[in-house]
Amino acid sequence: MIEFTNRKSMISLQLKLKSYLLFPVFLVSFSVAAQDEPFHTIQSRISSDLQAGINDDILAGKITKDMVNLKPDGSWSNIDYANVQYDPLRKIKEMATAYIRPSNKLYGNATIYHSIVNALQDWLDKNPKNKNWWYNDIFYPQAIGQTLILMRNGKTSLPDDLENALIQRMVRKLRAGDGANTSDEALHYLYRACLTKNKSTLDSAAKYLFEPIAVEDGKEGVQVDGSYYQHGKQQAIASYGRVFAGNSVNAAFYLRDTEYALPKAQLAILVNYLKNTFLKTIRGSFYDFNVRGRGISRKDSLNALVSEMVSKIKMFDPENSAYWDASGLRTSNQKTARYGVEPSHTAFWKSGYTLHVRPAYTFSIQAASARTLRTERGNNENILGKFLSDGATNIQRSGSEYANLMPVWEWDKIPGTTSRDYSTDQGATIQKEWGIPGTTTFVGGVSDGIYGASTYDLNNDSVQAKKAWFFFDREVVCLGAGISSEAKETVTTTINQTWLRGNVISGSTQNKSWTLHDSIGYFFPNGGNVKIKQQIQKGNWYRINQLQNKDEIKHEVFKIWFNHGAQPQNASYAYVVIPSISETEMKKYNANGIEILKNTEDLQAVKHIELDILQLVFHKAGALNTNDLLVKVDRPCIIYIKDLNTAKPILHIADPAQENSSIRVQLKMPKLKTEKTLICDLPVGALAGSTAIFSITN
Repeated sequence: MIEFTNRKSMISLQLKLKSYLLFPVFLVSFSVAAQDEPFHTIQSRISSDLQAGINDDILAGKITKDMVNLKPDGSWSNIDYANVQYDPLRKIKEMATAYIRPSNKLYGNATIYHSIVNALQDWLDKNPKNKNWWYNDIFYPQAIGQTLILMRNGKTSLPDDLENALIQRMVRKLRAGDGANTSDEALHYLYRACLTKNKSTLDSAAKYLFEPIAVEDGKEGVQVDGSYYQHGKQQAIASYGRVFAGNSVNAAFYLRDTEYALPKAQLAILVNYLKNTFLKTIRGSFYDFNVRGRGISRKDSLNALVSEMVSKIKMFDPENSAYWDASGLRTSNQKTARYGVEPSHTAFWKSGYTLHVRPAYTFSIQAASARTLRTERGNNENILGKFLSDGATNIQRSGSEYANLMPVWEWDKIPGTTSRDYSTDQGATIQKEWGIPGTTTFVGGVSDGIYGASTYDLNNDSVQAKKAWFFFDREVVCLGAGISSEAKETVTTTINQTWLRGNVISGSTQNKSWTLHDSIGYFFPNGGNVKIKQQIQKGNWYRINQLQNKDEIKHEVFKIWFNHGAQPQNASYAYVVIPSISETEMKKYNANGIEILKNTEDLQAVKHIELDILQLVFHKAGALNTNDLLVKVDRPCIIYIKDLNTAKPILHIADPAQENSSIRVQLKMPKLKTEKTLICDLPVGALAGSTAIFSITN
């Protein structure tokens, strides 16, 4: 028995006993809270993100229409479950979204709840499989995980046995080292980790979500030049590269300020890819068709819905807030396509892709080499894309010039390409699905980040040509030489094939012809057999993508091309593209500031007088020799000389074939006192094909 000497000591002991009794309760509460983190935080961020941008009235109306075809067993009468893709799980997720949102009129609706349960149980019982592994291993577990996370916020929880069975159905073996696919799979690992509060699963999710954010030469993913490979050495900047960008941004957004946050070194890689590659391929709210891969054959595939992604980046990269703000406003159409756009020029030596950006326009080229793969046909998509890698040129002002035009395209007249003119589009059919390499090595460009030149040695489908492009501020000069073919079909070079918008005006200035359409001028300094059509063209999505419908589509199309005739031998062309020019300006335009010095199968050279620039494509060792100018090389290369008529010109040089470690260049220029000889050491290894810079002094 304890005796207390006074009331004070008794009260003191009572307080101590009370604190001892409370301590275990506090410890348990703390332990539960600790177990909830960071799972609760991450799951809350995911749930909020899944609801971003929701219009409740539109969502409720869509669900109401879908409910008409929903049977009591939870299946939809208008869905073929033997060949199911997105629809069932997408519809279920939409119902879950409406059900948990207090702002939606279907919030907490008992009928909707039972429909969600029945539809999920039906999916679980049917366990549909698609021939395309992507649906089975990526889309299905992602959609299930998203629905389960949403339903955690509902008035009534899902039955435990149903939720647990669906979580087990999400389990897939993760493919490490598979670029965008790896991050896609790791995303549903993240969902599952939150649902199960399993640290081991969260560890794996974080590891593999960020694994693709790396630059390793020879592997798929981000390349040392900033481009993106997937399915081998195939340029995939806004196809699989879009998936990579979206997943990486989401992962960094969800995991920010936790122990799993994206490391700084990988953040730098991601930001560089987004700023200097990915977002530059978007004009207004539309992608460059050259970076969409086989997705070019899907409806709405050029719609760049990235403003929400861009808005997230600021949360973990505030240093570039002004850039992200401008990009978000531009891609969401709150500002014009030119808003916040800075001039740039990039020759991606790993991918054969050239991107020239100005506030007024975007111009790009895609060309495959023997080092890379041509744009693929896969899963019966992009059936007619045979010529997409033969120097296709994307010319955009508003951004929407090619949006959803592909079903009616004449596919042997892809903009920029030189090819046989087949009687039907069957000549443009890709026979093999995957991994088709280019046929020549001399493919690439030279660049100083603002200006540059690119080349493509075409030898495909019995057509040969030396193609080159010279990029300035207002103009792009396009040259072709050595055009030859023994095939029976006429050979053409397509200048453009785009939506017909407004009048097509043609004329001549000082006996040099030109055409103007949709604020883009086409100037022909050497004439040529130029053909123009403005007409309705018919087609359907199924002809280019057998996952799409067969409904006939009619669109008005503007098409302009050179006709080189049948079996041409050493034919050539020259045209200048002048985006953002008025009719009044076009009538006066005569390319006075531009001199085409050579356009042969050996040498193509252009001088821009106002910019004081000379650009040359040497297809073989040789020389450009004029009264006051000599540029001589001992190997094929591309050269760009800046400040040509000053005492300190700057020489930029690249080897498109990526075969030489040095090139000897002899130079004589107006302000140089003596002839100069440079031994230009070139980048090698992963940097082979990139630009080397040399100062030339007296």
